[in-house]
Amino acid sequence: MLEIVYEIEGQTRRFLLSGGDVSIGRSSENGIVLNDFSVSRRHALLSERGGVWTVEDLKSTNGLKVNGELSAKSPLKADDVLTVGTFTLYVREQPTAKNIAAKTISDSSSTFVRSIADFNRDFNLDVARTGVTEIAGTLAGRRHPPEMAREKIFEILVQVARTLIEAPDVDQILSKVVDLLFDFLPAERAVVVLREEGGGLVATLVRHKGRAGAETAETFSRTIVENVVRERVAVLTSDALTDDRFEAGQSIRIQQIRSAMCVPLWNRENVIGALHVDTRLKTGTFTADDLDLLTALGNFAAVAIERARLQGRIVREERIRERLARYHSPGVVEEIVSESPAGVEKVRTRDVTVFFADIVGFTTAAESMAPEELSRFLETVFTFAADAIFEQGGTLDKFIGDAVMAFFGAPIPQPDHPRRAVAAAARLIESLTAWNVERAGRGEPEVAVRVGVNTGYAVVGDIGSDRRVDYTVLGNTVNVAARLEDYVAGPNEIVVGEETARLASDSFVFEPLGEKRLKGLTKGLKAFRVKLDEKGAPVPPT
Repeated sequence: MLEIVYEIEGQTRRFLLSGGDVSIGRSSENGIVLNDFSVSRRHALLSERGGVWTVEDLKSTNGLKVNGELSAKSPLKADDVLTVGTFTLYVREQPTAKNIAAKTISDSSSTFVRSIADFNRDFNLDVARTGVTEIAGTLAGRRHPPEMAREKIFEILVQVARTLIEAPDVDQILSKVVDLLFDFLPAERAVVVLREEGGGLVATLVRHKGRAGAETAETFSRTIVENVVRERVAVLTSDALTDDRFEAGQSIRIQQIRSAMCVPLWNRENVIGALHVDTRLKTGTFTADDLDLLTALGNFAAVAIERARLQGRIVREERIRERLARYHSPGVVEEIVSESPAGVEKVRTRDVTVFFADIVGFTTAAESMAPEELSRFLETVFTFAADAIFEQGGTLDKFIGDAVMAFFGAPIPQPDHPRRAVAAAARLIESLTAWNVERAGRGEPEVAVRVGVNTGYAVVGDIGSDRRVDYTVLGNTVNVAARLEDYVAGPNEIVVGEETARLASDSFVFEPLGEKRLKGLTKGLKAFRVKLDEKGAPVPPT
């Protein structure tokens, strides 16, 4: 396996070529970042095809040299020298994890590396499929020193299994795992490193044996941890200070790390971080059996962390669903949560269709109703409205007294949002028409609504103060819809703006009402009425 060795500000850096394309350049998006203006933003590309690596110039300003000669594209082999701007990069042969794992720890300067794939094959370690008893028996059946007896292996893994069940969150899981490390391994310090969403590695928990509480400010050996996470290997070094594999590790020298072990936090193919333990000033502290135990703990810990994170996501999604259910149909809620829950929080300009419906003569009717009767009356009308809006995938914005406001086309884009809004309005009038038949049989007065619908751009998102926000729409499109409902629509009529009529003309028949001058608006606008039959259903276009 090849690696690229280079220097930045006097420090040696190594990049292991483990598969996939690797770009070289000045920009931070590159795999190998050379932050100097002699280097183009994307200068060169390292790629592997069929087991052969090549380096290719990406039309850089200063060109790419391979072994001193300008090159557009060249195969890559050990001992090649690349010149990128003012930087010199050396290609070296990196021993594979399998070859290194074959070494025995016979002296204080040895390093033992074991791939997770080899470990999993030897122990069949799969927490999700294999019982704790079977795993403990497998580990205990190997050659262990007296202090690592079978009973102790059982005790360790049973405690870890209990952690999987009992620990409610990630912080408690990490704390318990570190407690176990100090109980059963001769480590002076333990560091838990987790991968952030952006891919970086952060020391989430640092603790020294015998000290109360956790620390997070102290550095850890990135040289060891990054290799472990990238290569999916477990590493044991009996003397990190004398191991040339870690000669670039500044933290190793500063902290005087001698004996160290580091294993991935791994669950099958997923690596979410690493467990690192070490001792200072003392060589040969750990054994290969210690490394096996720590590797098993890394698997148990990763499963526990992922389960806790999953449970946290479930709780957060339930809260999001509860909040969104106030505005959206169940289908839209599921789509929002599955796509991007955070996207609902953003305020943005969107093309939407806004819907206003108002009960005709409600103020007069309310005077003759008892409070309980009035509540039942509004609940029935609002249920008709909400059902009609949700049936078309709309967003229920708010109830304003006896009026309903909704919009279509956000937060989930809907190319046919004008049609949806008109269909919802027609469905509301159709439901009220059927209800009026029942009311007439009881001698109750007819109920009618006016509906205004308008299409255009509006600001959509969580809008309000620091203490309270509402998911709503703002803008002239909203104002026009409200004015059409208030000043133009008659009882059980749907009046729409010109853009709505144009975009929904394939589904409905629109009767022109001419140009209207609406209160608060300086310009007149064309209005249209949706043609309905005697039951309130829309008349289809011929």
